[in-house]
Amino acid sequence: MVARRREESARESRRLLLEAATGLVAEAGPRAASVQAVADRAGISRGSVAWHFGSKDGLIVEVIEHAFHRACEEYRLRLPETGPLTFDLLIDTHLAVIDAPCGRVFVTVLPEVMRGEGPLRDAYVSGYERTRGLWVGYLERLVAQHPALPDAKDLATVVFGSGVGMNTLHSLDGLVDRKGAFTALKRLFELAGDTAEHRPS
Repeated sequence: MVARRREESARESRRLLLEAATGLVAEAGPRAASVQAVADRAGISRGSVAWHFGSKDGLIVEVIEHAFHRACEEYRLRLPETGPLTFDLLIDTHLAVIDAPCGRVFVTVLPEVMRGEGPLRDAYVSGYERTRGLWVGYLERLVAQHPALPDAKDLATVVFGSGVGMNTLHSLDGLVDRKGAFTALKRLFELAGDTAEHRPS
């Protein structure tokens, strides 16, 4: 009984630290998630970070992995596993994810990830590859419905690149309207599809 309570308490402490670190990283990047700042936000002693994650880098790796896990969960929750898909639904779902804390984590950690090799980059690349694979699967279904669309892998690159770009621009300029930009992207795809379907063979 005592061991189970201790286990539950440890799990809850870990959850609170991860939640606090995710919030700080989403708001201002990995540098904002100092051990002290994370401990203060979680309301837990700073020694708990080392106990649960080994180091600050270990904690940030967990934040990245958790962010990609949450993104994939959201995609699976919002998008049907079988049957027809629409580009509108795919883009609306992507917009919801990039607007969530997990999506903001992707943008704020990217400068650190791009600096070189290491555990943060490894975690990011691994999460990105899994998420991209999921998206390619969705887009293959869409392309099967609309053969005039480009290759699913190319579409995935455009959608992911657009999401990162819009979030990056939004962090530089709060007046950037991500929803409006994604609406414009949807319209471009509609126009491209119309043009391809009416192109003489």
